[in-house]
Amino acid sequence: MLNDILIKYEVDINSVPGDSVALAWVIDGDCLYDLPVPKDYVSMFLEHDEVVDISEDYPDYDGIVVRFLKNGEVVEELKTTEYFGTILLSEPTVVKLNMYPYGRYVQSPYAKFDGEKFIITNRDVTHLPAWHPKNPNTPKGYFEEFTK
Repeated sequence: MLNDILIKYEVDINSVPGDSVALAWVIDGDCLYDLPVPKDYVSMFLEHDEVVDISEDYPDYDGIVVRFLKNGEVVEELKTTEYFGTILLSEPTVVKLNMYPYGRYVQSPYAKFDGEKFIITNRDVTHLPAWHPKNPNTPKGYFEEFTK
């Protein structure tokens, strides 16, 4: 059984680039939660087809406990907060932040996702590069265009 502490990626001096994947949970275009997730747990969030509330099986736990399923098979179980658990149970779209422009600036709930890019709502980022220079998803020639 996983919990929030296990899935939270802690950056330290020994961190290796690529050890985590930044994800955002989106409902109706609103980014409600984002988190860098250790690679070992990313598939749990991206590849399930159902999430069910199993909190009744853990009456002493103060938050929500969810079970991730794929084709009826248990993928994993997660003890989490009521806030995140409610999001998980609401069938959100889970998005890798590095796959879309402006994903590097997302700080939920101050972002929206239109299916093609993130729109940052708590600050103006239009003068900043939409992509990180080392992001493999950066369109070819992007930085040459950006610096003109």
